[in-house]
Amino acid sequence: MQLFAKLLRRPASVPLVSVVVASYNHAPFVQECLRSALSQGIDDLEIIVTDDGSTDATAQQVAALGDPRIHLHTFAQNRGACMAMNDAIRRSRGRYIAVLNSDDLFLPGKLRRQIDFLDLTPQVGAVFGWPSFIDEQGQPFHDPAHKDHAVFLQHNRSRHQWLRHFFDHGNALCHPTAVLRREVYQSVGLYDPRLAQVPDLDQWIRVCMRYDIHVLPEPLTAFRIRSGQQNASGARPEVVRRDAWERADVLRHYLRLTPPQLLQVFPEFAGHSASLAEQLACHALALDTPFHQRFALQAWFDALPAGGLLDRPDPGGEPQGSGDPAAWQRYIAATAAANPHRIGG
Repeated sequence: MQLFAKLLRRPASVPLVSVVVASYNHAPFVQECLRSALSQGIDDLEIIVTDDGSTDATAQQVAALGDPRIHLHTFAQNRGACMAMNDAIRRSRGRYIAVLNSDDLFLPGKLRRQIDFLDLTPQVGAVFGWPSFIDEQGQPFHDPAHKDHAVFLQHNRSRHQWLRHFFDHGNALCHPTAVLRREVYQSVGLYDPRLAQVPDLDQWIRVCMRYDIHVLPEPLTAFRIRSGQQNASGARPEVVRRDAWERADVLRHYLRLTPPQLLQVFPEFAGHSASLAEQLACHALALDTPFHQRFALQAWFDALPAGGLLDRPDPGGEPQGSGDPAAWQRYIAATAAANPHRIGG
């Protein structure tokens, strides 16, 4: 009896890989999506699905597959994709965590190639690939005018070069191609539920602040392009507005970099008399997007000391803590030249 009790208390074996899926109103697609993960040829696999309060039959379609490797949890009401994805990751047990959208597909052999790569390169925290595109009927989708047509066809960079690309150009990594080591999520945290448009960009910035990443230069995931801009990233007016607001916020991660780290991302800042914060702000202003400008002015403002205290006057006449009396004037001039709110006149 004592031996039997010990066996009952023994933890279940940890799967090699957990595929995490946040599903929402994808009843026509979700079974094909999950079958593409089940058919990867990896026996030691679990699929963790969190349904984000779907109002169609998505959850029923997941349950109908009846595969013991699929573990479904449903939210009673919609909470947002990040909340659903974080729930799935928390419930996962795998050594590796693979992301899959509930309307996309893993291509054959996808997981094995990425896991083999991670096994051979312990210094890499996450591995990505290229997408191929399909339409709502699962047929190849090819439109050179589509905003995602070539953005994910990336080759490899150092993590500091990736950070530079993210700052200047935004995301270039296809989320449902990603496989991360479990300890990466443990170290950098989960997805930020305050973000709806760029939680993946926010995550990759945080990952590259600590880990190397790698892109396998081949299609690994079939990414579904929905009609009528129905994708979460589709160019609908509310998405474009929200994207601009969120992009300014995620750039603030760069202010957490130490001076040596920042100089690895922006080596041209070395040897200048202006502070690194001012140089980063000026670089962002030169990129001339509303979100770069909003980030720049706020970061520059926060970096400048305020007026100081009445009973602790600075003999030079400027607020304490500054070695450059003209820094405030340069900032004030920049606030007149920049126009993040697109105010006319």
